[in-house]
Amino acid sequence: MTTNRDTYFGALGLSPPGAKSKGTRRTAAGESSDRERDARLAALTRSHEIRQFEIELYWKRANYFWLLQGAVFAAIGLIWRDASGLIPSLLPVGLAALGAVTALAGWLSSQGSKFWQENWEHHIDMLEDEFEGRLHKTAYVGKKGIRWSVSGVNDRLALCFWIFWLFVLLVATSKTNPNWTLDPHKLTLCPTGQEVGTIACWLFAIGGSLYIRDRTSDMHGKDVAYPEGTIELKQGDVRPYLFRREPKI
Repeated sequence: MTTNRDTYFGALGLSPPGAKSKGTRRTAAGESSDRERDARLAALTRSHEIRQFEIELYWKRANYFWLLQGAVFAAIGLIWRDASGLIPSLLPVGLAALGAVTALAGWLSSQGSKFWQENWEHHIDMLEDEFEGRLHKTAYVGKKGIRWSVSGVNDRLALCFWIFWLFVLLVATSKTNPNWTLDPHKLTLCPTGQEVGTIACWLFAIGGSLYIRDRTSDMHGKDVAYPEGTIELKQGDVRPYLFRREPKI
């Protein structure tokens, strides 16, 4: 039993495997040990169930954002193909701004889903040894080595699409405002309504991205740092830690 594992079970409020049960009689001590073992088994079972649930939610959320981006892109394509001129030329700029915000929201959502999935995988890693051996922590690598992470590829693709939507926004802006130039002699202090609308769309794309990027959390409690091992980050070495949430009331 490592010090980190002792810390983990202490934060979880469970006795670690092999701990001596308190009791005045052998029977009472045995019953207490059985209850503690059942509690650890229940925690492991629930960790497996919620991990599977988080994986299902990850792909459902990913499909939601991919479908939304596809609908926005299809709308822009139909507008650009329209030759009647009845559709406002500013609309593709607004849709491109919406696409950029949606792509970033999809990427952040996948990051959040992955965080909670890894949270339950950490619980499994700590709890499984007593009941399942090291099944979850043991992987058959094979001759070609460790392969790519499916969710990791999806995360990177979502980020690439956010960059793509910024490019689409630039193209839509250029098509809507062909007279815009970087020449300071041709700048005017009296923008048209279409130019004001274009600027508003850019502000929406930037402001919306910053707004959804803000990490909001109602978690409150205390940190429980692991005494062994550190993780290398750009800011320096830090110890991994648990966060014990407490009831709000």
